[in-house]
Amino acid sequence: TKTKANIVISATSIDLFQLCEARFNYRVNLNKVLPILQKSRSLDLGGLAHEGLEVYFNLLKDNVHYNDRMQSTLMKIRERASDPENSSSEPADVDVLCKAIEESCDYWRPEHEQLEVLGVEIPFDYVLYEDEFVRIIISGKIDLLTNYSPIGSRSSSYTNLPFDHKTFSRDFPTYRLSNQFMNYAAATGSNYLIVNKIGLQKTLKPEEKFKRLPLSYDPLLIQQWKDNIRKMILGRYLACISENEWTMNFTSCL
Repeated sequence: TKTKANIVISATSIDLFQLCEARFNYRVNLNKVLPILQKSRSLDLGGLAHEGLEVYFNLLKDNVHYNDRMQSTLMKIRERASDPENSSSEPADVDVLCKAIEESCDYWRPEHEQLEVLGVEIPFDYVLYEDEFVRIIISGKIDLLTNYSPIGSRSSSYTNLPFDHKTFSRDFPTYRLSNQFMNYAAATGSNYLIVNKIGLQKTLKPEEKFKRLPLSYDPLLIQQWKDNIRKMILGRYLACISENEWTMNFTSCL
């Protein structure tokens, strides 16, 4: 009996492989981290925001009162930020983040009351492709999964609707066809996804910095994405493994 090869890969690793094969090999296969002085401010604050919002939406799921879940959320952020092994953020930056999270949750509070929270920070994996020799498994983690009936809408309701939280100091374009978002849609079977953008700016109005961007996906588009990933892995990825040669993209390797 032949042993089937299991290839387990995440959207982040797919991004890295497409960016630079050598960098992917160094980080994923050799489990080494490219030398950096410290985590970037945006990544650090984004991680703290995710940890806080995990508390918030779990308490929302348990029907905890808004004031109590907000207090627990901010406590979690400050607790994690105070651990030097977990965060390098300056206290002033943490203050800005906490204020933004509180303002965002207050701004969206009526909408939150319409959410049925199915899960928070949910890990997943699914088989994207399988034949007699190989099985390709895509993994990931969804920030928030809900059933949702928008306020003021009598006909629209969404099931298995994923949310992805993004903090930002400067607004950025949202790429609908990113591997991360396509992966979420494929994993949940949802035709829609919400990008929950939380701005850290001090001067903008709430409606300018707290945005919920809906993205739509149809089954044909998801299948095209799956076909692209399958061809990449069965082609270039397996060639790199069999030949143990990982091409360096000199503009993106470091």
